[in-house]
Amino acid sequence: MENQTNAAAERIDENSALRQFFTGPNRAWWQIPAILVVAAGTAASLYHLYVPIVGAYETFFLRPLHLLLIGFVGLAAFDIRGGKRDFSKPDWTWLIDLVLIVALLASLLRVMIEPGPFEERFAYSEATFDDTVAGVAIVLLVVELSRRCIGLPIAILVAVILSYGIWGGDTFSIFRHRPIPTDEVFQQLYMTTFGIFGSPVGAMATYVFLFIIFGAFIEKCKTGLLIQRAGLKLTGNSPGGPAKVAVVTSASFGTISGSALANVMATGSVTIPLMKRIGFRREDAGGIEAAASSGGQLTPPIMGAVAFVMADITGIPYADIIVAAAVPALLFYVSLFVAIDLTARRDNMQGVPAEMMPKKGEILQLLHMVLPIVTLVAALVMGYSPMMAALVGIATAIVVSSLRAETRLKLPEILGCLHTAAKTTVVATVACAAAGIVVGVLNMTGFGLRLSSELINITNGQMLLALIFVMFTCVVLGMGMPTVAAYIITISIGGPVLIELGVPVLSAHMFVLYYAVLSLITPPVMVASFGAAALAEGSVTGTGLSALRFAGLAFIIPFIFVFNPDLLIIGSEFPWHVIAMDIATAIGGAVLFGVAVSGYPARTMVERILYLAAAYCLVDPGHALDLVGIAIVISHLGARWLLSRRPLTEKQ
Repeated sequence: MENQTNAAAERIDENSALRQFFTGPNRAWWQIPAILVVAAGTAASLYHLYVPIVGAYETFFLRPLHLLLIGFVGLAAFDIRGGKRDFSKPDWTWLIDLVLIVALLASLLRVMIEPGPFEERFAYSEATFDDTVAGVAIVLLVVELSRRCIGLPIAILVAVILSYGIWGGDTFSIFRHRPIPTDEVFQQLYMTTFGIFGSPVGAMATYVFLFIIFGAFIEKCKTGLLIQRAGLKLTGNSPGGPAKVAVVTSASFGTISGSALANVMATGSVTIPLMKRIGFRREDAGGIEAAASSGGQLTPPIMGAVAFVMADITGIPYADIIVAAAVPALLFYVSLFVAIDLTARRDNMQGVPAEMMPKKGEILQLLHMVLPIVTLVAALVMGYSPMMAALVGIATAIVVSSLRAETRLKLPEILGCLHTAAKTTVVATVACAAAGIVVGVLNMTGFGLRLSSELINITNGQMLLALIFVMFTCVVLGMGMPTVAAYIITISIGGPVLIELGVPVLSAHMFVLYYAVLSLITPPVMVASFGAAALAEGSVTGTGLSALRFAGLAFIIPFIFVFNPDLLIIGSEFPWHVIAMDIATAIGGAVLFGVAVSGYPARTMVERILYLAAAYCLVDPGHALDLVGIAIVISHLGARWLLSRRPLTEKQ
């Protein structure tokens, strides 16, 4: 056991290996690949910073080059056995990886040499046997990278979908499709924008990668620390303070990070121990953090970069999307905040101890690091492209960080941010390439359209049943996937169903996005809950159930804005004062939902059900339902008042 512990302690990543190779006495040849990992990651980030300055290159140059650089980093940084590579000892699996890297280079350089003629070969039925071989190679490489970087379930999903495209013509009923020659399957996935080089990888190659670089810089500049300290100062000393800090910091950081799990690990490492310290159950501490971190992907202005992808797919302006997302996100966080507050008051929990509260000066000395975020949002509002806005935000972070010694970035730290961003991008890029394969095969086979027709027939056009089917589909397909990839895969299946039923395009896309994100806290995979449970040292199942309870309103909201799109504001026919009244009553409903979740002051199951009903009535826009919800609350409060007076009357 001791030897195992020592071995684990000696495990090093590429950054440590690089330092040892150039400065330490423990220099060894097997640390040389670490140089390649860092160099490739830094080069990838520098190239993507260069693109918005000179203008994006054509599709079949930019996207393959992005996949080439990031794929190289993935093969080098992630072990063939799964997980991150250990550079502390000789590893002969590098020989296998070298073969895979050569295959990656050969298949992608083939695209980049003559991007225009390359794309035309498939369009004019001039694809060659070499094209097919290269297509097979890159598809199998994406499957292998999915296994290494994301996990076996995703690799199996891609393999099953691919097999369906090749052999599914012989299946039955809804799954049957026209026979597609095997070479045509791989050629289309390789030589068109309806496969690996589709919009998911396109999104990563343009603006998403830049936002990841931006996130790496602001984290290194201690912007995350500023958000934590500000959250502590604002809410830390109130009942359940650490949990409220988790809400504030996760919402602020989550909209930028693009990964609920990364958000959990970044903010939860601070907030979860504090929550446990003041009396929260381990499972509740983890569940609150998982719920709050997942909600960050649904929170404007950036929404984990998925807002830009949605704008690209739908043609709806980015500004309209973030406006539409604002009220649902507000309702979710209000209900979560109220549930935390009332739970803490019910159990007589205190806030953060005074000695742990940050001083005003500690916040002020980092206050300048909020400027990169302000600049980024301002650039987006002013109409700059997402790429240019991200570039301006990065430049601002570097410049502003130099104002104080404790935030100043030296050249090695800047290069480290670039490498870290590229390594972080590997998982998202591989997931997007895998999503491209899935979407490409589904388009080739026409499965999405057949599923739409079949669901409409099964449900007899009943909207509610169809929504439930789509909800479960999105939750299952989104499990374990980064937000952008999960959204793209699920919209390819669920979107046509909803749109064919008459759901507005924006409502349909928001519905799918919500459940793709909520899959992160939905059993059995629930990766955000797994991460939170590890930090809280609690039960995974208990943490997952707690996250579902605290995030419960988020599961209801999509149904409401499908049936009543006024909740999304965009396209509403009502005047602004009516919309404002609907938002106000919806916030009241979110408060009531928090009351039902906390069980305080509504303690009995009957009372909690009544408050849930009232919450639904108030959240759903419509004055008749508002009156019903208000009547339920007044009736309950009146009944409780009368019951509280009865002993006094009898005594008199």
